Amino acid sequence: MRVAVIRIFLLIKLFIIASLFNTATGSHHNEDERLFKAAFIYNFAKFTSWPETATKTDTIKLCTQGTDQLVSDLTRLKGKVIKGKALSVIPLNNIDDCNMLYIASTQKHTYKGTLKNIRNKPILTISEIKNFASSGGIIELHHQKGRTSITANLEAVRSSNLDLSSRLLMLANIIPENDEE
Repeated sequence: MRVAVIRIFLLIKLFIIASLFNTATGSHHNEDERLFKAAFIYNFAKFTSWPETATKTDTIKLCTQGTDQLVSDLTRLKGKVIKGKALSVIPLNNIDDCNMLYIASTQKHTYKGTLKNIRNKPILTISEIKNFASSGGIIELHHQKGRTSITANLEAVRSSNLDLSSRLLMLANIIPENDEE
């Protein structure tokens, strides 16, 4: 009887340890995924050309709207240099100060209004919100089957007067421009 109790105790202990290991591994995986997405966003800036009037300062401003874990990871990019300009990461205050705008998933009910307000402005918009690109955002990040992928909206790129490198577009699922204008 005592041997059976010890075996049950050991099985419970092993189960608890395995559960803790899986939880720790899962959270580490999520952090790696977020850092990978932050690196994607950094590279989006490297492969985007803005009109000269939009980049008169010595910084490229990445504004954030809302909060999620990726917003905190984006702050790690502060000070990185892109095309000879330092990257600043700031909460959205004045949209006219932004070259890039990351819209957090917490804004899923209000982001369409933001996109409408900045239509035709040279601001690279990025989000993980489902259907962001088809709703007028420029780049949508998604994670499926252990892989991060992007969708780009060419009509939104054109109306924002931005130029995305063909190297970036080769990696993206493309929402084509609407030819019915």
